Amino acid sequence: MTGEAICDLLRPLIGLHGSISVLITRIGQVSFAPGDQGLTGVELRPDGLVRLERETGWTVIDPGAVVAVVWHRDTEETLGQFL
Repeated sequence: MTGEAICDLLRPLIGLHGSISVLITRIGQVSFAPGDQGLTGVELRPDGLVRLERETGWTVIDPGAVVAVVWHRDTEETLGQFL
């Protein structure tokens, strides 16, 4: 997956409550629980890595290893969405 694709998928989720899971080659599922404020920013860095920002900190992922991205909303009536 490309960094641009991941950024395009995640930008609409900025400010929404929920968690993000990323399926990474040879590692498996990695989850990010953004907390009450949700995702606060997504940036494609000059080196090609993707920076996910939260109120409590940030995470950098290599988009080349990403197979799938899933967003889980923090409500019982929504099961989540594969992006």
